Amino acid sequence: MMSPLELNRRSFLAVLGAGALVTLTGAPANASTVRTATDDPLAALIAKRRIMLAGDGSAASVPELAGVLSDMSSAAAASWSAMVRPAAAPGIWADLPVAGVTGTTLSGNMGVTFDRLFSLSLAYATAGCTQYQDAALAADLVDALTYLAANVYVAGRSPVGNWWFWEIGVPRKAADILVLLHDVVPAEVRGSLLAAARYFTPDPNWRGRGTSFAETGANRTDKALSCALRGILDSRPDEIALARDALSDVVRNGRNSVFGYVTSGDGFYTDGSFVQHTYLPYVGTYGVVTLGGIAEILGLLGGSEWDVVDPKKSVVLDAVEGAYAPFIWNGRMMDTVRGRAVSRQKAPDYVDGAGAITAILLLAQGAGEPYRSRYLSLVKGWLLRSSEKQYGLPSQTVAKSLLVTSVLGDDSVVPASAPVYTKAFGDQDRLVHHRPNFSAVVNVSSKRIGRYEWGNRENNLGWYQGDGLTYFYTPVAPDQFSADFWPTVDPYRLPGTTVTAEPRANGANDGTGIPRAYQAFGGGLALDERWGIQGMDHLNFNKTLSARKSWFFLDDKVVCLGAAVTSASGHEVFTTIDNRSFAPDSVPTLRTDNRYRTVAAGSAAIPVRRNVHIDGHGGYVFLKGENVSGSIDVQVVRRTGDWKTINSGSDTGGTDEAKTRDYVTLTHHHGTDPSGGGYAYIVLPNVHHSVTFDESETPTVEVVANNAQTQMIRVAGSGLTLANFFAAASADGIQASGPCSVAVRTDAGRTTVALSDPSRTQTVARVTVPDAAGASIVEADAGVRVVSTAPLTLEFDLDGHGHAKRVVLGA
Repeated sequence: MMSPLELNRRSFLAVLGAGALVTLTGAPANASTVRTATDDPLAALIAKRRIMLAGDGSAASVPELAGVLSDMSSAAAASWSAMVRPAAAPGIWADLPVAGVTGTTLSGNMGVTFDRLFSLSLAYATAGCTQYQDAALAADLVDALTYLAANVYVAGRSPVGNWWFWEIGVPRKAADILVLLHDVVPAEVRGSLLAAARYFTPDPNWRGRGTSFAETGANRTDKALSCALRGILDSRPDEIALARDALSDVVRNGRNSVFGYVTSGDGFYTDGSFVQHTYLPYVGTYGVVTLGGIAEILGLLGGSEWDVVDPKKSVVLDAVEGAYAPFIWNGRMMDTVRGRAVSRQKAPDYVDGAGAITAILLLAQGAGEPYRSRYLSLVKGWLLRSSEKQYGLPSQTVAKSLLVTSVLGDDSVVPASAPVYTKAFGDQDRLVHHRPNFSAVVNVSSKRIGRYEWGNRENNLGWYQGDGLTYFYTPVAPDQFSADFWPTVDPYRLPGTTVTAEPRANGANDGTGIPRAYQAFGGGLALDERWGIQGMDHLNFNKTLSARKSWFFLDDKVVCLGAAVTSASGHEVFTTIDNRSFAPDSVPTLRTDNRYRTVAAGSAAIPVRRNVHIDGHGGYVFLKGENVSGSIDVQVVRRTGDWKTINSGSDTGGTDEAKTRDYVTLTHHHGTDPSGGGYAYIVLPNVHHSVTFDESETPTVEVVANNAQTQMIRVAGSGLTLANFFAAASADGIQASGPCSVAVRTDAGRTTVALSDPSRTQTVARVTVPDAAGASIVEADAGVRVVSTAPLTLEFDLDGHGHAKRVVLGA
């Protein structure tokens, strides 16, 4: 006999199958305005969409989802009781006036109002919720929609405030509300809301009305889904076709197709990069919206006469593994690709991770093999390794939770192991390093990739997020960046950054912006998916501080070098080695220079010479070498902040509730107005203190060069040398013709050389390598040549995108 979980898995996935015909439940209020799936293909799509949103009713029989339904019911009850009834000015909820207000207040309150109505409509339509098919709730919802359709979201009205609510946020929510309440909303109210959506977003290819600004990525996908739903609800097959074709950008011959690769601007790149807003790696938020929207459109229209048949759909299917999976760590979406969303209290890393997971599960239903099996394996692995909920993922509907229960309950799905690889993304200046005991990634910026994004009063203190912010993820502290890190961390002391103490202003303003860096060099390479290099030619926001910064990613450690640290700001300059967050009074034992320390929040900083170890978390070893100067100390600092300070946005703003965390702050002080300062240290994540002490006593890494031209390390016993050349220079017998990252490894009679140009300023780079195992090419990427053998000189044709090329040489 099948368990409820297995029965649920089979029935629900069958319902979501392409072309499945389903019927709506509930007695219609006006039979003449309600179509049924048996006599109308559009009605079948409405019914299918309703199941995609609210599930097929089977969730109530799944024990694992009982808590989800209970929480959903409680939230709906509280929201319903707070409604102003009957609906009237100034708004549906007292705290969200939509009359007597203007600008961003109006647009934001309107958006949140529709969000709340959607949540209540979802409770009404979801079997197992207390409010399921509650006629009184339905009447109140219709009353609210009638008011909004007549007074707020009205065709012909001039949009004010944030355009996104008028063109994307409200049309999406309104359409889904009308799907969920299709059997109770009067035709005239439905028609008015759809007419308004059509007025503000007449064509998903474009921004606004009659403009030539083409939509891209997530915005295009969102608008396409809204347009398709509008066409389905309003019996407009032409709009369904318009939505389908907008995904492929038929009107511009695919120029902004979400299924194509781009070489600049927004979209998917061949190396797995995903950029939105022209200058920021954004696969973790806008990318999730893009993937989710595509998955929902493909799932909705699959099997119908409007099925999406673009052969380039494989770009999105391949992106799951190439663009998304590298940045999902145990179910969490890494903050390095979440942009200003890091400041959203209700959307920490595990929420965006959940969004990606459920989008991938939805996409899997129609992806076919080999994609489907690989997707399910990835998802099951993430879920089983997650420290958050496995069932009922946060901010996901019950319908999407049913997808989660299906994969967890399917014994035929083998969970994928945690990733162990290193991958560089030249088109977004990122490199992700996954090892058995930790994962790491660095935010670097350049002329091409911005430092951070602020906008619509979000990410108000994000000034230094792109100046070398270094993330370490370990199983012992999976919530390091989600447990109130962003509102409490000192924004001047983000791990890995080199900054001045010059005061900065809170960026709580309307509009958006992505301040870019001034220099060209930003990026690196991965060697054999095992080791990595990142570098940045750093010039700060007002050009009063410059530095050359490198990160070298090894099997069990990351080596960090800084050189040419120079400032004329008149302020103190410091590099924050780490700023580790802990719950108040839970900082573990610290050891400095091999000695136990009992350190309380607020106590004096402890000078450090050789090493620091945080029990249970890892160690830091300080290396001697060229241009290493200044002083190092560690202290425990208690910090209190609130989410509203960093995000006061109209629909994503946080609360002003005080949050407190204790931080182990490890700082390299360069002094005021240094000239040519530097640092060199090793981070050993998730190791025993004996490993830290051994590394400190006998370092396995030698700093070969650490100056304005070259930063280079050699790894003992491995034949591995890694370097960043910021200009034509030589060190340890390796000579570079211009700026580049270079990795050289000699092992088993062969020498492997990889090279990239993170500055993207050269078409050809030349490097001379001493003591190579041989001069004959065993294997090589296209465009790599041996120019001479004495000494061995190699030439690399470059692609202008910062991608590495590799050659293996032998005797």
